[in-house]
Amino acid sequence: MISIVARLLINVESLNSVESIGNLTKHRTAPVIFRTKEGYTVSYEPVLSGEMLGHGYQVGLVEEAKKLGLPLGKYSAQYEFIKFSSDKVLEEEGITPPKAVKQSKKKSSEEEKEEVTSDKLEEEMRRFEVEVMLRDTVADIAGFMYPGSISVRRTSRFKVGYAVPIMMSDEAVAFLETQFHTRLVHTAEKGKQSIYNIEIASALYTMTFQLDEDLITVPSTPVKDGVKVKGEEELTNQKQKRVQASLRALYYILTGNFGGKRTRLLPQMELTSLVMTHTDFSFIPTPGHNNNYIENTITRLEKAKKVLDGKVAKVYMINNEGLNVSKQVNIVSSPEELIEALLDEVNQQ
Repeated sequence: MISIVARLLINVESLNSVESIGNLTKHRTAPVIFRTKEGYTVSYEPVLSGEMLGHGYQVGLVEEAKKLGLPLGKYSAQYEFIKFSSDKVLEEEGITPPKAVKQSKKKSSEEEKEEVTSDKLEEEMRRFEVEVMLRDTVADIAGFMYPGSISVRRTSRFKVGYAVPIMMSDEAVAFLETQFHTRLVHTAEKGKQSIYNIEIASALYTMTFQLDEDLITVPSTPVKDGVKVKGEEELTNQKQKRVQASLRALYYILTGNFGGKRTRLLPQMELTSLVMTHTDFSFIPTPGHNNNYIENTITRLEKAKKVLDGKVAKVYMINNEGLNVSKQVNIVSSPEELIEALLDEVNQQ
C-alpha cells in the first residue's frame, strides 16, 4: 500500500469553482476546524475537492494506459468516467449485464416446481466484474458501480480526500479574493462589455492520497470455494503494466495537472514537501498541518510496523522547505525522482 501526504503551494488559482451567483463564480470553500491558543475554532477556507483530484488522477490513468497498450472503455478513453453505470453503456461497450441464475427444484410431495436462486449468483457477479475490468483499466483501478437488478460494485483501489489549507498558529495559510474582469466586444457595439468576477485562492494546501496496488486486477466479488472465472488469468498477466500505470498517474497529481479554469488562470504551483510510505499493512501518514509531520510519520510508522507485524515499511520524502527530519529515510528531490523510485521497486518484484 502506498500512502502520500503532500504540501502544495498554489498561488492564484480557481481550480475548483462551484455555483455562479449572478456574474460571480465562487471558489469551493468548506468549514475547517483547527486549534488556536484560546481553543478550537471553525473557519471557512478555500479547498480542492477529492472528486476533482480523483478526476485528475483518472485522466492520468487514461494517458498512461494508452502508452502501455492497456484496454480503455469508450467513455473512459474520452475522460467521461461514468463507469458502466447503466444498461445502455453496457450495450455500447459490448458487456452482458449480470443475470440471476435459477434452477428448478421439485418438492418431495411432487407438487409444482418452484424456482430458487442458485449458489452460482456470486460466480455470475464475479464474471461481470472481471469482464468490466478487462474492458477498462480505469474501472479496475478507480472502481465502478452497476446499479441494475443485480448490483455489482468494485471499490476504488485509490483514495483521495479534500486538499485543505494547512492550519498553523491561529489561522489557515490561505487567502480568498474576488477578481474583476471584463469581456471585450467589437468597438462598434459600445457599452456592451461583459463584467464578471471570479473568486481566486492562494494557499499552502495539504492533501492525502492512498493506493492499494496489491488489489489491482484482483476481483472483489467473492465466490464459493475460490472458483475463478474466465478472464482472471488474463487480468493477472496485465497486473505489472496496470500497476505501472497507476504509479505513473500519480505524477499528474503531484505536479498540479488537475482542476478547471486553467486556460487563463493557470496557477503557479510548487510541491514544497511530501512524505510517502510503502507498506504491506494499512498506514496513513500524519497530515501536513505542522512542520513536524514528516518526522511524526516516520516515528509512527516504526511503531506501526511492530504492532501490526509488518514486513515492508519504506519511507520516501521530498523536503524543499528545510523541515527538521532527524531520521534517515529515502530522500528524493522531485516528483520525477519519486515516481522513478516507485517504478524501480515494482520492476524488481
